[in-house]
Amino acid sequence: VAHYFSLLVFEGQTAWRLMSDPLGRGWDLFGTANHKIDYLALTTTTIAVVVTSALVIGHAAGVVLAHDRSAEDVGGPRAAIAQLPMAAVMIGSLSPD
Repeated sequence: VAHYFSLLVFEGQTAWRLMSDPLGRGWDLFGTANHKIDYLALTTTTIAVVVTSALVIGHAAGVVLAHDRSAEDVGGPRAAIAQLPMAAVMIGSLSPD
């Protein structure tokens, strides 16, 4: 979602045109051969919100799953200590440059 959301929305609109002329022979089977891509279907703000939300949710889910896996493998208080280096890297990557 984070990488291909806008591509799916914009280039997905060409599916209507391609369905009318699937072999590129100038056909217009469904009357959509001249369909143009509507680049105003999404605003840049909408794209930014969707992409940022997908990134945050995906990374949060990854951290939770990694923590659960570590807790299963190591167990007990050692699991929390084992995750301190990764927590430091993640916090350090949030600092503004």
